[in-house]
Amino acid sequence: MRNEEIKAELSALRAEVLALAEARKQAPPEPSDVEASSDEAALAAEEEASGEHEGLMGQVQELVELLEGELRETPVLSGLVIFSLGILVGRFLR
Repeated sequence: MRNEEIKAELSALRAEVLALAEARKQAPPEPSDVEASSDEAALAAEEEASGEHEGLMGQVQELVELLEGELRETPVLSGLVIFSLGILVGRFLR
């Protein structure tokens, strides 16, 4: 009985997919609207990405400056131990 239910569900889904495909073929969007909206979307995405990039670079720069200060204050042996532990933790997290 369960097999019959699955087959009925599959046939209903196939019919729905065919109906959606036919509806899509019958009503294509206007090319000018698609081009304008895609250009606007691409421009907005590019501006957002550049803003995120600048923010990310600022955070990375702050992190590097913080790490440089910490390394100058800690002895060399302690720095090597911390670095080695970081490598091991990174390996275990993979």
